[in-house]
Amino acid sequence: MRAVRLIFEYDGDQMRLVSQQSVDVAVTGLDLTRAPHPGVYVDARDAGGTTLARVPAHHALSGSAEVFPEKAGDPIVRTDVVRPKGAFTVVIPAPAETQQLTVMRVAHTHPNAQLPADATTTRVSGGAEVVDLATFELQLKP
Repeated sequence: MRAVRLIFEYDGDQMRLVSQQSVDVAVTGLDLTRAPHPGVYVDARDAGGTTLARVPAHHALSGSAEVFPEKAGDPIVRTDVVRPKGAFTVVIPAPAETQQLTVMRVAHTHPNAQLPADATTTRVSGGAEVVDLATFELQLKP
C-alpha cells in the first residue's frame, strides 16, 4: 500500500499542508476499530469522508513551549503560549481511494470550549469530542 509523508504548518488556528510526498515505507500498528485517545491525528479519507487510515500526529499543535534558562544549571521550564505556531510531519498509508487528508483533534468534552468557526465537531461515547481542524485534497496520483 502506498504511504505519503505530509508536512503541515500551523499558526494559531490556521493550518496549511506544505508538502505531500509518496514514500516507500510500511506504516504499521494502525487499528481503526479502537476509539482514539485524546490527541491530534491525521486521517486519510475517501470522497465520502470515510476514514481509510489514521495516524497520530505526536507533538502537533502544542500549546506550550520550552523556555531555556539564562544561567547554566537552572531548569528548563515549559510555559503556555498565546498563539501556537510550528510544523509537524506524519507518514500515513494512502490507499488508492484516498481523496482527502484531515487533521483532527480528539479531546475530552469541555462545555465552554471554543472551536474554530469552520471546524466540524462530533461527540463520541465516553465524553470525548472529535473536531476536524482542517481538510486538504490529496494531490498525488494513485
